[in-house]
Amino acid sequence: MLSRQIRMTLKRIAYSVRPSCQLVLIVLGVLTVVWVLILLQRPLEDMASTKNKRIEVPRPKEYATKKAYETDIEIVYKQGFLGYNTSRIPALVYHQGYFLAFCEARKETFRDIGSMDLVVRRGRRLDWKVQWGEVIVVVTKPGYRVMNPCPIVDKDLEAIVLVFIAIPAHLSQWTMVEDGFIQQQVMVTRSFDNGLTWTYPRDITASTLGKMRIPPGIYAPGPGHGIQTSSGKLVIPGNYFVKDKFGSMLKFEENIYDNANYANVIYSSDGGVSWHLGGSIPYGTDASGWTIHSNEAMVVEMQEGVLMLNTRTLHPDLPRVQSWSRNEGHSFSSGKLVPELIEPGYKLVNNETQSSKAAGCQASLIGFPAPHHISKHKTWLAFSNPASMFREHMSVRLSRDGGRTYTNPWTIYDLPAAYSDLTYFETLDRETGLKLQNFAILFEGGMDTPYEKIMFKMFNLDALLSRVPRTIRRHRTAAGSD
Repeated sequence: MLSRQIRMTLKRIAYSVRPSCQLVLIVLGVLTVVWVLILLQRPLEDMASTKNKRIEVPRPKEYATKKAYETDIEIVYKQGFLGYNTSRIPALVYHQGYFLAFCEARKETFRDIGSMDLVVRRGRRLDWKVQWGEVIVVVTKPGYRVMNPCPIVDKDLEAIVLVFIAIPAHLSQWTMVEDGFIQQQVMVTRSFDNGLTWTYPRDITASTLGKMRIPPGIYAPGPGHGIQTSSGKLVIPGNYFVKDKFGSMLKFEENIYDNANYANVIYSSDGGVSWHLGGSIPYGTDASGWTIHSNEAMVVEMQEGVLMLNTRTLHPDLPRVQSWSRNEGHSFSSGKLVPELIEPGYKLVNNETQSSKAAGCQASLIGFPAPHHISKHKTWLAFSNPASMFREHMSVRLSRDGGRTYTNPWTIYDLPAAYSDLTYFETLDRETGLKLQNFAILFEGGMDTPYEKIMFKMFNLDALLSRVPRTIRRHRTAAGSD
């Protein structure tokens, strides 16, 4: 039927054109008919040839492996830049081909007091090189120190959301802890042009700290980055000091002005417009009875709805602690110590070792997709901190089992070092078109003290896998898998 209609159509066209063109049209018509018949018959032939055969569909490999690669360390901020005294408290995110490197620009001293601004430098990634732009002042607040930049990339809005705190410039944090009432602001600003300009900061204290049953003496987000969960929720980790019944029971060096210290989260479900109070790690003790003060915190999403907090502790002899939430951060399990994640607890004074008043040190944690399908755990973790009892030896570790165990450290900087932040980014292999897995770290360090510079380094997963020694084995429940 179809071939008859085609012939009739060609016939009418042939009568409507000049005789000199008729031969050409007839030849083209015949070729068209043959081509159509071939197309109509091919599916039948293919079906006949594959009948009773199992069609094997190859499982694609999502990520490629490449030669281990790492960049040299470069300086992003240093003491005295733009007239500031010191740069401290790094935070790092990656978005749309740019690294955004945040820090506190301290005007008067390297210590945690005095006037401060929050600044950022945008670094355009050019393969394994970064072209850094000028310093941009994100927030300045006369009479205040603005602290603890905690950025999140909101992939739904293509925005950068930055949570921070503002404290009267010369009000000591320990005075705030001793006073035991709110004397600070929790604030948020957003950028819709990848860090070039920022919205006017908004005060979100009432919906966060203001919702606590007992007001905290001090609250601090991060430091480091927050996350966006698979459901789109923005989550900021942090910690607070509060005069509760547990704090008043503490004795001797454990007592911090009758305060207990808790790591917690706050969250936003509308792109950073409104913020709410999430859960905190419950009060707990270790096997020796020492209080586990869960302090500066990082958060990762292990699977949909399941979050993990990894936090600093304040006792000089305790390692870091982890806790789990199975309801997107509305509540957390008791904190469990992670023996292999040692952190600084001591300092040298006149060549003598003394325990620090607030021991421990901030660390960074980033979750990323397991690189191959045979991995039992879909999310792997990269962790960075000074892997020492002193603030030195900036190192990176890897966990392939969801934070239950970690490798021994790969030391990337063997001199004094302190705070850090990791970010994860993917690129495409030009040869295969597959994804490549990469990291960058922004960290404090120096020759004589940890606070002389803020430095930057990139490396790929293959470099991390080749540099980290074997995983430390221990009992599964020690990392807090519940």
